[in-house]
Amino acid sequence: MSPQNTDPTIGLSLRQTTYLLVQGQLPAYAGHASYENDLKPKFLWAYRAFVVLVCASVVALVAAKIFPAEWAALGPIQHAVVWAALAVLTLEYGARLWSAPEAHPDFTALDAEDQDDVLHHAYRAEYVFSFLGLVNVLTIAAAVYGLLDPGNDAWPAYLVVLSLFKFGRYISGLELVATVVKNERQMLLATLLTLGILVVVISTALYLVERAAQPDIFKSVPHSMWWGIVTMTTTGYGDMTPLTGWGRLLGALSMLVGIAMLAMPAGILANGFAEEIQRREQLLVWQILSNLSLFKNLDAACIAEVASALKTRVLPARTVVVKKNEFSDAMYIIANGEVEVEIKPKPRTPVLLKTGNVFGEAGLLENKKRNATVRTVRASKFLVLEMRDFHRIASGHPLLMEKMQQINQSRAPQPT
Repeated sequence: MSPQNTDPTIGLSLRQTTYLLVQGQLPAYAGHASYENDLKPKFLWAYRAFVVLVCASVVALVAAKIFPAEWAALGPIQHAVVWAALAVLTLEYGARLWSAPEAHPDFTALDAEDQDDVLHHAYRAEYVFSFLGLVNVLTIAAAVYGLLDPGNDAWPAYLVVLSLFKFGRYISGLELVATVVKNERQMLLATLLTLGILVVVISTALYLVERAAQPDIFKSVPHSMWWGIVTMTTTGYGDMTPLTGWGRLLGALSMLVGIAMLAMPAGILANGFAEEIQRREQLLVWQILSNLSLFKNLDAACIAEVASALKTRVLPARTVVVKKNEFSDAMYIIANGEVEVEIKPKPRTPVLLKTGNVFGEAGLLENKKRNATVRTVRASKFLVLEMRDFHRIASGHPLLMEKMQQINQSRAPQPT
């Protein structure tokens, strides 16, 4: 049960190395077994060190501005620390801008003309005008402004606090929130607009009801809108309170409507989170399949059918996935995790399969007994393609069956 995905050793260019260092990933090789299991782990320590350095620089710049008295206690080194932090963030911005073309998932497969177009246009421009790209520029400009004129307490120097948004790049949960809000922005904007309209209408109605009883408090519709906002959001500061019966009835109605309106964004975001997580899982499945030798050069329709037929299975550590002498009826793709192939006599070096590897593919052609036991080393997630689904898909895509037969013949005798 050797890995089905046997990619050659990947050699990285300087720009690819830079992108992997600052981003922690390389889309062009996502899903490749040699990248996921060998190359990426080697760069993990360097990426983590880079993240710590950037985060420490952000904290230093922000602390220097919002805690000036405490920061001054550092004495002579305070300016050196700020200059060092500025240098790190400037270097980071330059590295991200230079390596931006590597964000293209198929950059290495593009011809020279397309690579030149990507290099000089799309991905670098996209980074420059992205939210975090603009945050980087504003942070650097604000830090330089503060260093050149330390005594100036004008607002531009405080723009360094925007650098706190950079933490969203390293905390996956924050990045997911930003993506969901962006995806659902139209629905959220519609909800916000509806809430704004209701605030104006209800505030106007309350002004008309209460202006005679409390002319000093409900002076105008704009004054009443403060009451409308705090009431519909169920905050209720109590600084503006209706006294008339109609006014209190309107206030009660406003609170009920406000609760209903505030619940709508929660439902929209919950649905958005579910859809985005599902989309990312589908994208991961597609990347893994497209990089397996069995599915390479197949059309998108065939890969899409295989992806839809895959079943997800999650198993804890030290759990038997398949047992020797069982009849094979499925192929297993390791989406995340690690397994050990138990062979007798036991080899000196354990046979380990990791993320992106495949086992049991020979069993898709014929239902014969497996000749090895496979057990999880740690908690693992598998994508399982059953024999009946494979033959159903292969009946409409003869090239898939042909490639499977070629792989099976090239590996005979093959563990199943």
